[in-house]
Amino acid sequence: MLIKILSLIFLMSQSFQVKKLPLQDILIEEVMTFIKNQLISEIKPRQIKVFTGINWDYLLLPSVSKLLFEDINITNNFAPVGQVNRPGNKYEKHFICVHDTGDHNFGAFQWSEAVRKAKIGQRDYVASFQYVVGNDGYYHNIPDDEVAHHAGDGHTEESLFGLIPTGVYLNKKEISVNEKAKVEVDDEGYFTIDGERTKVKAPLNSTDNTLLTTKDINDLGIYYTLQVVEKNKIEYFLGRTWYNPVFQRISNYGGNFNSIGIEACINHDTDVYFTWQRVAKLVAKLMTENSLSIDAVVQHHYFSGKNCPQTTRTANLWDYFKSLVLAEYQMLYYKNLGYTFEFKSLSEKYLNDKGRVILKPEEPTTVHYTITVRDKNGNSLTKTYNSLLLSE
Repeated sequence: MLIKILSLIFLMSQSFQVKKLPLQDILIEEVMTFIKNQLISEIKPRQIKVFTGINWDYLLLPSVSKLLFEDINITNNFAPVGQVNRPGNKYEKHFICVHDTGDHNFGAFQWSEAVRKAKIGQRDYVASFQYVVGNDGYYHNIPDDEVAHHAGDGHTEESLFGLIPTGVYLNKKEISVNEKAKVEVDDEGYFTIDGERTKVKAPLNSTDNTLLTTKDINDLGIYYTLQVVEKNKIEYFLGRTWYNPVFQRISNYGGNFNSIGIEACINHDTDVYFTWQRVAKLVAKLMTENSLSIDAVVQHHYFSGKNCPQTTRTANLWDYFKSLVLAEYQMLYYKNLGYTFEFKSLSEKYLNDKGRVILKPEEPTTVHYTITVRDKNGNSLTKTYNSLLLSE
């Protein structure tokens, strides 16, 4: 029974399992079926609000696939070691932290230059992040294993990620893969797990030292994990937390020190959806390289309570963004097995060869495209698909 529980705990921690089989067991038809399942049959425009300081209405037009058919081409543009925004300290990474820039007109290159120079014009710029992604490319500013100043949870080792034993033990014989424990705060200021009090006190309101409540917890919740502490005993451990008086939320530590920060350039007159797809592709790459699950992909809000990435959060598209990441994650697995992919638009007025819709039609219009899958042995399979572009 312990083995069964442990295997279920592993599944819970992963949330998403890439289908990993030996190459000889994966048929090219199976890979094509996966790609087909990522296609969107009807593309419906949606009006959202984009937050850039000067907020504006944006017509969100999805691509015909959750997959973006392009290779990642990262430009290294590192800040000098020892500069104020690159201390050079190295720590294990437990998270990938997604932001949006929310400015009016800076592209990825301009933000990357701000980190490299620690300047915006004549003004000092002390923040930093590992990557910035926009319509103009992917830029790498701080090495993945180093500290960057992007999450708002502090620059001293007080803000390191860490685990605290709770004294609460798993008492279920079976666990659903998707079942999540509920972490709350009770009337005496202790964290609870599914209603059971832990021995871990929630932080106090740092402005007046009063007790905080469940409603003060950030939207994504408190980090927890399960560990075997002795035979047949599995204990909950909570991540270290703090209270941010600026945004008035109980938040998680580990942002600056233990996460890889990615800024998405969400700004005026750019293709916001295209940027989201590029960020999803980069997140999938970082998950693979750092052996992280989709549960490790979090918002800036998770570490500080800030409403960031604001455009994604306000449009309620965070879960959809994560579905793009998962699609790219599986696709990357196939690529690592030697598969290559080609997308060809047959409706070039509305659709490019990345699968990106580039023009909203005046009336419902069907677009056509081919997708080719090739394996490392030279075998190939090409199929034609179509999607309906709605005008409203």
